[in-house]
Amino acid sequence: MSIRIAAGPRQVEPKAIESELEKLWIAMPRTGGAAESASMTMRAVMANLIAVGGSDQETTRAIGVIGNVIGRNPCRVILIASEPDIDPPELVAEVAIICQESETCPRCVCCDQIRLAARGIMADNLPSLAASLLAPDLPVVVWWPKPPFDRKDFLLFAKQADRLVVDSADYTAEDLRSLASFADQSRRMGVAVSDLNWGRLTPYRQLFAQFFDSVECRDHLTMIGEVRVEGHASTGRLLAGWLKAQMDKSGHSLPRERIHLVSADLAGFSFRSLVMTCSGEVNTFAVTRGDDCTLEARTTVGAQTGSHVVKAGCPGVDELLADEITLSGRDAVYETALTAGALL
Repeated sequence: MSIRIAAGPRQVEPKAIESELEKLWIAMPRTGGAAESASMTMRAVMANLIAVGGSDQETTRAIGVIGNVIGRNPCRVILIASEPDIDPPELVAEVAIICQESETCPRCVCCDQIRLAARGIMADNLPSLAASLLAPDLPVVVWWPKPPFDRKDFLLFAKQADRLVVDSADYTAEDLRSLASFADQSRRMGVAVSDLNWGRLTPYRQLFAQFFDSVECRDHLTMIGEVRVEGHASTGRLLAGWLKAQMDKSGHSLPRERIHLVSADLAGFSFRSLVMTCSGEVNTFAVTRGDDCTLEARTTVGAQTGSHVVKAGCPGVDELLADEITLSGRDAVYETALTAGALL
């Protein structure tokens, strides 16, 4: 699939955003793409997607991701660059129509794109301006890849959302604690929290959980005495938090001092290995990631060893974000893992 700007971008006054968008749509040809006789333009929207960044460069990067999202989940896209600490004050708005075309589909899906950039005191107007531009009666997803949790506009944007999407892959331990604190606060706000990094970890969690599908291995779960996770700091904490929460739930509590987090710079990967060892025994259960997105599951139970390799896939940010837009409700397992991981 390919993405293109079908109309615009056109710089406008903030109060004229809606009217200028309609003018762009009216001027749009009814067909699109190279094979105009076979292609049909379709205006579609199933959600509001607000992407917030701290600079024009961040929102420009977000456009590349969103362009691959709208084919699966058409959205009214509101791109925001908020720089409250930079003067002189300025507020710029522009509108465009973006389309995603496919060689296999005759329909060209097109969506509204609104871009807002503000500096200095004018950045204070961005949350309310974004709220006024939402398509009514549709879910609101706020995607803030690197949210500054201490900024006042973070909560103002978050309160507008049905779902706040973050990506904790590169978070520090302090960032993860801030995210856990917000997740707890978000329950009272009625905002669900999604973490793209948690989505990346799904195949690892599923593969590890399969160790204990058999009764024989399940009996060893209560004997787990040590956990070792190697990966980025936030990823290790999330996985370790998930394991600790699940073990606590089963009645076999694992002390924090028996959980070892080994930080590693993995050049594009956030996880390397997860190993659980039984107390007083040589029994181990391990999942290790290869550089080609493969996962190896290894078990040693008594004198028997086993190993199998699976292809896990390496979803991009666009795939992960597209999945999150379709979700409703909270992820209790994630929130429990986040809380436990932040305390490690």
